[in-house]
Amino acid sequence: MSPRPLPWIKLWLDSLHNQKLIRLSLAERGAWWGLLALAGELEAGGALTAGGQALTLGEMADSLHIKQGDYPHLASMVEKMAAQGSLAWNGNTLHVVNWEEHQKMPNWWLPGSSTERVRRFRE
Repeated sequence: MSPRPLPWIKLWLDSLHNQKLIRLSLAERGAWWGLLALAGELEAGGALTAGGQALTLGEMADSLHIKQGDYPHLASMVEKMAAQGSLAWNGNTLHVVNWEEHQKMPNWWLPGSSTERVRRFRE
């Protein structure tokens, strides 16, 4: 029995130089990366929801193992990234903007695509 592959999200290398992220403190950037990982884990298309229910900032902090003293960093990151258009509130649900677009798998990654590509090459 082969091991199940670990779940993952895509992170772009240009995020190292992204002006939105550079303006965040190191703690806020850590909260951003954690929030992206949480959105991936929740598998709700970038919505921070569990079981169809919106997560509160406190629940997000708990899920990210953020200590109470560091909670303000999460809150300020959410505020800043919402103001810059990377996060958006839809009612009481926080969404990562363009989640599906950024996480979409390229065709070459999809199962069977390499088989088809090799077949076309051989023809």
